Amino acid sequence: MINDIVDFFSNIYIWAAVISWFAAQFIKIIITYAKEKRFRPSLLASTGGMPSAHSATISGLTFAIGKYAGFSSAAFGISFIVAIIVITDALHLRREVGKHSEALAKITGGKFNARSGHKLSEVVVGILIGMAIGLLI
Repeated sequence: MINDIVDFFSNIYIWAAVISWFAAQFIKIIITYAKEKRFRPSLLASTGGMPSAHSATISGLTFAIGKYAGFSSAAFGISFIVAIIVITDALHLRREVGKHSEALAKITGGKFNARSGHKLSEVVVGILIGMAIGLLI
C-alpha cells in the first residue's frame, strides 16, 4: 500500500501534467496583475483565458511520455490522440459554451462564466508551456 502511494507521487508523467497546469494557471494571475494591477489568486481555479491550462496539462503529459517512453510508443500515441481531443475541445466546444453563457446572461440578467473557451493564441501558448515542461522535467 505504501509503495503504491510512493509510486504515485514519483510518477514523472503526473508531475509533468500537474506542473504544466499550475504554470499555466499561475501565468493567468501574472497576466491579470499586469493588466488590472489587481492580485487575483482565485484565477488558479478559473477556466478560459491566457494561457489554456487544459492544453498545457495534456501537452505536458504527452511530451513527458514522448521523452521517457519514446515518441513511437503506444503510450505516446494514446496520449497524443487524447491531446488532440482536449485541445480541440478547448478551442471549439468551450468557446461555444462561452458564447452561450454570454447570451444567457443577456436574456436572464444572471451571471454566467463567459470566459470558459479559448482563442487560438491561448491554446498555442498552453501547448508551448506544456511542451517545454514535459520535455524539461
